[in-house]
Amino acid sequence: MKGMNVMQVTGNERVKSWSILKTKRFDATLLIMQQGQQIPPHTSPANAMVLILEGRIAFMLNEEITILETGDVFSFGANEIHALQALETARFILIK
Repeated sequence: MKGMNVMQVTGNERVKSWSILKTKRFDATLLIMQQGQQIPPHTSPANAMVLILEGRIAFMLNEEITILETGDVFSFGANEIHALQALETARFILIK
């Protein structure tokens, strides 16, 4: 894929993801979460960040909850326990 408008991508699934770019050292994914949906606690082997394009999510990192809204950027380290819940339908990019 050479280009896409991430604000025009649609999805009605509870949680939908699209790969934007994946290389050996870099992975960017667009996610759309419907209001009320959750991604349960888990870890990732890489440092990561999320960029909220639209909506609001509750981001739990090591049992501390941060509310992220449109325009917010949040980063976290490898192997940290994290989880997400969409407080309203949300669109965000995960980069790791």
